[in-house]
Amino acid sequence: MDYERDVLLWYLGTVADNAHYRPDLRNKATYIIVSFMRHGNAYRLMAEATALARGELVMYPFQQVNNIPRNLGLPVRRFGQNIQAITAAFGIIPTNADYEGHPIELISILDPAIEESMNDNLRLEFHRALLVKEQRANADLARSVQRYGYHYIFRAGLQQYYMTKTVAEMINFWTPDPRGNAYRVRTQNLCYAAIERRLRLNNLEKMLLIRTTRSLPGDALRFWAWIEKNRVAYHAMKACVALLNRLNCKDPCLLMQDGNANFALRANFIAYDHAFQSQRSLSHASCSF
Repeated sequence: MDYERDVLLWYLGTVADNAHYRPDLRNKATYIIVSFMRHGNAYRLMAEATALARGELVMYPFQQVNNIPRNLGLPVRRFGQNIQAITAAFGIIPTNADYEGHPIELISILDPAIEESMNDNLRLEFHRALLVKEQRANADLARSVQRYGYHYIFRAGLQQYYMTKTVAEMINFWTPDPRGNAYRVRTQNLCYAAIERRLRLNNLEKMLLIRTTRSLPGDALRFWAWIEKNRVAYHAMKACVALLNRLNCKDPCLLMQDGNANFALRANFIAYDHAFQSQRSLSHASCSF
């Protein structure tokens, strides 16, 4: 792998330095090199170089630039205190990249143990899948910024959603079973679909699913626990979106024109309840707002 890595870096450096190539191609080659210096993952490097060669690599803008100072009408500015209360309640600690509105990179929050469980071929396919999901994540981020303005919770939440979604599609959490690999794949898909439809399953719902699928409880509970642990920011984002939709659209009495903290508190509890009790389906192909 070291040899392949060095060859790719040499090739990308040649493209970046060659004035005969198109400027956008040179910029993308430079981006891949700089990105590799940060993450150091050879499989990500190979996936990005392949996408570049196929003309599929996309570079996304920083989103924070959309929050220009004069645009005080943005929902995230008008209801910033409410959003802050929700993110604090969920214990969200944004990174510098979240604050600055960097393009989403799913590898940045990937648990190394997940990748280490794969063989070489699967790791390369996994990173290719991550790049595809990154396109969807950044498209969703751009739509949310256009609608609400930029806030770090959108980036953090969408990043978690698409990372966990990709892992659930590529890695099976169920232990080997005499009923075969097809059973394990089908069962995990059912358990994932359930947590897609509801942000969080209660214990009774989990037990019913375990009995219905005849799963080992440890497998299913470990899978759900991993999803929930790695979707805290996503849950907070959904609560914030529910809040913004309510404050911005339907109930004028909740508007915080006077900065009244009681209005903020009431709105936060409404949004929290809506986000976790609603059974509205989420899109399987992309995150719905």
